[in-house]
Order: sequence, then structure tokens, then C-alpha cells
Amino acid sequence: MSTSSSTRETARDRSTASLRRRRTPKWVRMALLYAGLWAAFIWCVFPFYWMIATSLRAKDEIFARPPSIVPHAITLQNYVDLLIGAQFWRFALNSLFLTLSVTVISVLLSVTAGYAMARHRFKGSVMLPLFMLYGQMFPPVLLLIPFYIQLKFLGWLDSLYGLIPVYLSYMLPLCVWLMRGFFAQVPHSLEDAARLDGCTRWQAFWRVILPMARPGIVAVATWVMIHTWNEFLYASTFILSERNRTLPLGLSGLIGQYTTDWGMLMAGGVVTAAPILLIFFFLQKHLVAGVGGGAVKG
Repeated sequence: MSTSSSTRETARDRSTASLRRRRTPKWVRMALLYAGLWAAFIWCVFPFYWMIATSLRAKDEIFARPPSIVPHAITLQNYVDLLIGAQFWRFALNSLFLTLSVTVISVLLSVTAGYAMARHRFKGSVMLPLFMLYGQMFPPVLLLIPFYIQLKFLGWLDSLYGLIPVYLSYMLPLCVWLMRGFFAQVPHSLEDAARLDGCTRWQAFWRVILPMARPGIVAVATWVMIHTWNEFLYASTFILSERNRTLPLGLSGLIGQYTTDWGMLMAGGVVTAAPILLIFFFLQKHLVAGVGGGAVKG
């Protein structure tokens, strides 16, 4: 028995040693990991680089074959044509008006509604958030005809004001759901302590609860701004005149049936994406902050 057991142990040791010898070295695994990360990074970043590079090329170089990765001669003529020759600023102002209006209304309504759902219990308080999210199950294209009929009945077709309730209808439910989750994580004891110190319900909400929910407010506002700034489907359906076009709709006018001004189109894409990148740059610390961290600091 002892001989057989020692034989099994020896065989097991040999198999373990062979597995160790066959194990991939650490530097090989790290090299493969970094190679995969760099490949994913290039895959994600290259379209943006190509957009910027195309916007800086001369028109004859854009159609050169084979295409070059780096522009031979950098020119800003595409940006000049976009910002001066086209109606870019009218489209930008229309998008800015829509984005600010929808964002402010969404934040105000989602903060108040989310706080009420998180702090108060009423009939249907459990089913109401779920019912609000049911609207997110339908694709936006399915709501085109009902929205079109309603806007036509109200006389809001081809109007920027008509797009505001359309955008709110499918953005607000998710915003309320998110804010409800943020307010639900804030301990009730902090609000009760503020009430014991003499604060009214509004003062406790404004001075204690709202600062702790700042990451949620920033996240909701950022999400609404991005979707409103880039929205194309509803704007292309309900906006008929050129003077009321938004930026995505205005840039789509550069795509013709027989020809496309790719240089100006790419320049418009760069200028349109710049505000979103700036928003992420300045608000990134708020986006990654948690409600728990705010409670500790407060």
C-alpha cells in the first residue's frame, strides 16, 4: 500500500511540475494583455482621428487613392467654410436652446419627483416607477406617428417648442428612476437630524439631501444633454423648415444625392463633438463620485 501511494504521489508531482513548465511566463501574459488593450484603444479612437484628419485635408486630398493616414498639407478651409459660409450658427443656437431647455426641465422634474418617490409612500408608489419605465421598452420610431398627430393637432409642427415635450416624454422617466435611486441611498437619519436642528423640510432637502445627490444630478444632466444635442430621428421628422434645423439635421444637409462635402461634414462633426468632450472633461470628477462619499464628506 505504501509503495502504491508513493507511486501516485510521484506521478502527481511530475504532472504538477510539467504543468508549471508549460505555464505561460508572466511577461508573455502581460505583453498579450497590453497588446489587446492597445488594439481595443486604437479600434475605438481611430474613427475620431480619421474624422479630425479628414477635416484638416484639402478637398482634392480627401479623394486621393490610396488614402494617407496623415494629411500631407493641413488646412483649416473646411472649418472656415463651415463657420462662415453655412448656416452653422443658426443650427447651433437651435440645438443649444433645445439642449438647455430639456436639461433644465428634466433636472427640476426628476429631482422633485425622485425625492418624492424615495421619501414618501403613497398609493401606487411601488408600481409607478415601473410603469414609467414601460415607455422605455418601445423603440423611438414606434412613437413617431402618435407624436406627429399630437403636434399637428396642437399646431407645434416645425417648431422647436414642439420638440421639448417630445424629448421629455422619453428622457424624463429614466431620469426620475435614476434620481429616485440616488435619493433612496441617502440615509433618513441625516434628514431627521437636520429637522431636529430646526430645519424645515425644504431646508433639509436643499442643504443636506440635494448636495449629497449632486453626482446623480450631474449624471442625469449629462445624459440628457448628450441625447438632446445628438438627437436626429424626431428632429428630422418634425422639423420641416431649414431655419429650425438642429445641428445633426443641418449637418445631414451636407450629404447630397450625387456628392458629399466630406471635408465640411467632418469639420462639423468635430465642432459638434467638442462641447460634449468639454462637458466630460470638466464634470468627470462629479460623474465618478458616489453618494456614499458625499455623505462622509458632509
